[in-house]
Amino acid sequence: MSLKYNVASKKLSVSLFALFLTSVASQHGVATADNYPSRPITIVVPFSPGGSTDIQARLVAKGLSERVGQPVIVENRPGAGGSIGAKAVASAGADGYTLLFASTSSLVSEPVLRSGGNIDVLKDFAPVTQITDMPFAFVVSSKSRHTTLASIIEEGKKQPSALTYASWGSGSAGHLLGEMFKQTTKTDSLHVPYKGEALGIADMIGGQITMMFFTPFNMSHITNGNVRPLAVTGANRMSPLPNVPTFIELGYGGISLPMWFGFVTPVKTPTAVINYLNKEINLSLSSTQFVQAAQTMGVTIIGSSPAQFTERIQTDAKLVADLARTANIKMDN
Repeated sequence: MSLKYNVASKKLSVSLFALFLTSVASQHGVATADNYPSRPITIVVPFSPGGSTDIQARLVAKGLSERVGQPVIVENRPGAGGSIGAKAVASAGADGYTLLFASTSSLVSEPVLRSGGNIDVLKDFAPVTQITDMPFAFVVSSKSRHTTLASIIEEGKKQPSALTYASWGSGSAGHLLGEMFKQTTKTDSLHVPYKGEALGIADMIGGQITMMFFTPFNMSHITNGNVRPLAVTGANRMSPLPNVPTFIELGYGGISLPMWFGFVTPVKTPTAVINYLNKEINLSLSSTQFVQAAQTMGVTIIGSSPAQFTERIQTDAKLVADLARTANIKMDN
């Protein structure tokens, strides 16, 4: 009788202890495969509201919230090329309740080009999924005498000092693509960095700048006739610009650095939680609202596995590092 009582007591004690641990884990935000998510999820966007990154993050947040039955909050933490938001997420709890909506800029360009940075992407973060790729359009003012890519390249070889290209800052995708253009076409041109893409576009339209790479979010400048597209990056033509050839079609496949967007979490987030997020985020990308928005924005929906996203980050980091070395690209700290 005593033995049965002791065994039963031990089983009861173990059960109560397990219940206690589950309660503690829940109270302290420790995610498990069984109870996740049990409270709101925060998506940190390391850029200002209203931009391409912010728009996509909010669309995913809406779809993810509907799927998991918990609020998904978007928090903008701009500054230092995305590194402020990235650092905040890197130091957050590794429980799946804080995600970084990252881009090539914040996870590749910043860590690779800014010396003295204290973010080591694959040591600080666990990739969840790449959601989209965004190609760029190579454009000139509609008043420009250049109507083809060949015309720009010809002048770049004959009178390189006459060409200028704008970007939205040193180390930005526009800057990196401009240097790829110079190396691939064996031409030269002067880089003119601006504090924002819109400022560069305005000066290009006004004739102060020869050319630039710009994002599909500025498509209105093409439709209203202020800007002339000559080529686009990526493997396929841009859906809003079906008549504009790719650089690959024109024989310049080396000009390629699509801006990607995706989610990462703090590195020690449980694998089960990462896999859950990967599944639910990728499923949210098939919503009618997101598909329509992607078509309008000119982005390509991806929806990768964590391993595929990890490989993409590593590949692009090497690409940017090699380009930075050969083109002597540096960013101020």
